[in-house]
Amino acid sequence: MFARIIKLGWKNVWRNPTRSGVVIIAVLLGVWAGVFISAFMNGMAQGYLQNQLNLTVGHIQITEPRFEDQFNPQYKIPSADSIINILNEKPYVTEIRPQSMSTGLAQSAANSYGVSIHGISTEAESTTPIREYITDGEMLQGVSRNPVVIGNELAERLDIELKSRMVLSFQDVNGEITAGAFRVAGIFDSPNNNYDEGNVFVAQQDLNNLLGKQDMIHKITLKVDDFGQAAIYSQELSGQLKNLKVTSWGDIAPELRYVYSMMDVSLYIFMVIIVIALVFSIINTMLMAILERTRELGMLMAVGMNKTRLFMMILSETVFLTMTGAPLGLLLSWGSLAIMDDTGINLSAFAEGLNEYGMSTVIYPELAGSYYLNITLMIAVAALISSLYPAWKTLKLNPVEAIRKI
Repeated sequence: MFARIIKLGWKNVWRNPTRSGVVIIAVLLGVWAGVFISAFMNGMAQGYLQNQLNLTVGHIQITEPRFEDQFNPQYKIPSADSIINILNEKPYVTEIRPQSMSTGLAQSAANSYGVSIHGISTEAESTTPIREYITDGEMLQGVSRNPVVIGNELAERLDIELKSRMVLSFQDVNGEITAGAFRVAGIFDSPNNNYDEGNVFVAQQDLNNLLGKQDMIHKITLKVDDFGQAAIYSQELSGQLKNLKVTSWGDIAPELRYVYSMMDVSLYIFMVIIVIALVFSIINTMLMAILERTRELGMLMAVGMNKTRLFMMILSETVFLTMTGAPLGLLLSWGSLAIMDDTGINLSAFAEGLNEYGMSTVIYPELAGSYYLNITLMIAVAALISSLYPAWKTLKLNPVEAIRKI
């Protein structure tokens, strides 16, 4: 009997194909818009997070405990080579970036600006994340003595260009101010304007010569196979490297940890808002359908259709309206995201504003497969909720009054 009721509900959906079609299209577009915008927001957040981790933070940082507080170059990592050998044996460590560091002043004939100076090994420069953002020149190559790579924003501030001469001054290990003349070997343009303006890269040997000691390493930055597990990995390393400070990216940059933890919640909140709007649209449509069919429903009740079957009929109509549009919307969403997977969405027209916040100009919308399943469940629940009030209104009809209604 319930199979007949469900079959009747399906037929009732198409008694007014225009109205039903409008609702189905509304559900389709609502689901597509919700999924696509959620994927866009997720892609933007993921891009921002990865940019910051790649450029500024890494997944795990290892330093001498006093270095991060004072940035005094005398606080180097002791026995850095032995520590690097230990790290190479860790299966979860995918990349090791040792560097010497200092903070100082970048000067040209036109201007000066405070910068962080990164001394990197020329033998391992391929692991330097800034290499992929070089727009002019090369990474510490093409200059015979004291090459330096600077950001495009800093080049504009200092009014210098490729092969130009600049001076870096900073404090050495004895606390005295030292300076060195460098020549621009390359200029990079990353998605973060602030980073481009405040960071320069030089050969580790050149920086250490000016600092006053060779073979100095102040920071070791690690990339691991799963950055979400970085906190667990850092605890393990802390147990082995007891005299050093081992910090995961979440502790170094709490704002990034907040972005990471809130991404899923934000996406579901947005989708819930879309679903709520669809619920009200479906309820309104079903109430209109009941109003038009008042005499028919009254006749069915008068000839013996009980309230359970009547409730099931209205319930099935609502579910059919919703669940016809939802799969089509999910399919359209999947197709749209598949197309954008390689090309992305180019927002270069807003490059200046995006780069101020460290965001890329090309956004790649992405969603985990589990998100589609959860959306389907959300829509199914929404369909059931949408059917309750129209079905209740139907059950409250008086058969005699409904039959007389014109």
